[in-house]
Amino acid sequence: MSVSCVWRGLLRSVLLLACLLPTYAAADSWFVDELNKDRKSVLFGFVGGLFAHELGHMSVATMRGIDFEFDGVSIVYPEPALSDKNRLLVASAGFQVQWLASEIAFHYLEKRKDDATSVNAAAGVVLSHLGITAAYLTFLRNHAKGDIEGMSEATGISNDRLALAVAIPALLDGWRLFGTATPAWVPTVSALTKGAGVAWAWTY
Repeated sequence: MSVSCVWRGLLRSVLLLACLLPTYAAADSWFVDELNKDRKSVLFGFVGGLFAHELGHMSVATMRGIDFEFDGVSIVYPEPALSDKNRLLVASAGFQVQWLASEIAFHYLEKRKDDATSVNAAAGVVLSHLGITAAYLTFLRNHAKGDIEGMSEATGISNDRLALAVAIPALLDGWRLFGTATPAWVPTVSALTKGAGVAWAWTY
């Protein structure tokens, strides 16, 4: 893939984030009690968020011409001489897509309050983002086939520092989902940290 194609893709991502900037939102009206009213929609959104994370890995690998295969529930890349750049991109792709998905979900949480099904499915997407991140902060942080480990191998940055970096937007998004009267800076900072993470991965 040419450098110009990569930059066009990155530019589209930045423009999309810029377009979403005025809609950065917090749920504020969504509470765990909603889960008991419509578990099916929340579960649908949660599973969709998990799928989006894995689809991110597969999409970036395909775009970069990298072979991948499944090893149980893990996606692995059998190419023996995978470059650090490609390793970073495929390892971080799941986080990148779940960040974007969570921003779209928060848009629905704020703008579609009259549609309980959409709101609860959107909350499920955010919950999957929080759940995936929690897994990578704990038992998957040093997993040999995990995303954090792959990012660390590509960059030389410690697993702990990378885990902290992905924890920041997740913590802010937890505040956005469960908090009340969430300060306006919380969604803005969360979205900006996600955008910075995407830009870092593609320009590293």
